Amino acid sequence: MRTPKILYPDERIIYKPELSTCPCCEGPLLMCDYLSWDKSVQTLDAVLSIASRPAFCADPLCRGHGRRLLSAEGQQIAPRGSTYGYDVLARIGWL
Repeated sequence: MRTPKILYPDERIIYKPELSTCPCCEGPLLMCDYLSWDKSVQTLDAVLSIASRPAFCADPLCRGHGRRLLSAEGQQIAPRGSTYGYDVLARIGWL
């Protein structure tokens, strides 16, 4: 039986949403005090520890108040549920 390899991240990155206003009501967004996801990702260059801090609309009457907005840049590093980056998956597909 193989034992899992321990990954030691080279860098820690916490992504925040690129939007500063709510897409529904154009009101301000508030940052949540928790991380939506937190994982280690293997890329061709390094092992990264990445996380995303979501934001939500500050107006309780807005129809988008309950929706949590995540960073698009952070979601482009690795697919959901995977610890391999898109660059690694593209390299495997190329080979």
